Amino acid sequence: MSAVKLYIKSSCKSCMKAVGYLEKKGVNFEAVDILKSPPAKKLLEKAVDAQEPKNAFNTRAKGYKEHDIANASFKTKKEVVDLLRANPDMIRRPLLARGEKAILGFDEADYATFLR
Repeated sequence: MSAVKLYIKSSCKSCMKAVGYLEKKGVNFEAVDILKSPPAKKLLEKAVDAQEPKNAFNTRAKGYKEHDIANASFKTKKEVVDLLRANPDMIRRPLLARGEKAILGFDEADYATFLR
């Protein structure tokens, strides 16, 4: 299995649940502070769903309201990725990455499938 990285924010409850899940399952992973070391552009491109790009945003982030993401219209996935790279606090957390693949948020069933 290729290296597993979990991009988190220490005050994020979903992130702590993901950490607990990975530890319980005995998965070796590197926890990365998403604000200090945001995910690479290529990784975000894999995580953002082109059909539902707004799902990549943390709706509780200050920038979400400031940029009026709820009413925003994105023409390309690149627009979303560039905005998230410029504002890493708006990235939905946690972001679980392995190799060239990544998923946003925490769901036990999704994690189990992703880590197979």
